[in-house]
Amino acid sequence: MKLFSYYKKAVIYPLLFVLFFCIIYSFIDNYKNEWAVAKTVILISIVSSLIFSLLMGILSLPIFLNKFKKLNKNLIWNILTWFLLPFSYAIVVIIHDLKIRIKYEFGLGNDFFYLLIMVIPFVIGLCWSFIKFRQKITTTNTA
Repeated sequence: MKLFSYYKKAVIYPLLFVLFFCIIYSFIDNYKNEWAVAKTVILISIVSSLIFSLLMGILSLPIFLNKFKKLNKNLIWNILTWFLLPFSYAIVVIIHDLKIRIKYEFGLGNDFFYLLIMVIPFVIGLCWSFIKFRQKITTTNTA
């Protein structure tokens, strides 16, 4: 299988999932605010999920470094190229959000659930595609 098919399973499918469910969640969540109307909030949530997804896609580009034989055969390099940048970004975003929640005593509300809707599909997609990639590498090496 080509690396683009793994990239597609790791990034593009989760990107579509995130956009779809963020739109649905924005419509379901009855957001009430003094300064923003519902259409504005929905647009902001769609744009923020699109920006987050595109950043995750860009940060997942080191997957293509596994085309090199030296990196392809080594498990440590596979893990680093697959997970280092996207997971670092996701962890920084979650930690920053949690620090703000703790500082201002917000608690875990609807917007934290929205953040989880954006992060979890990428974590699942990256892990699943990595497992499939490693299975393919190990079967190719043993055959």
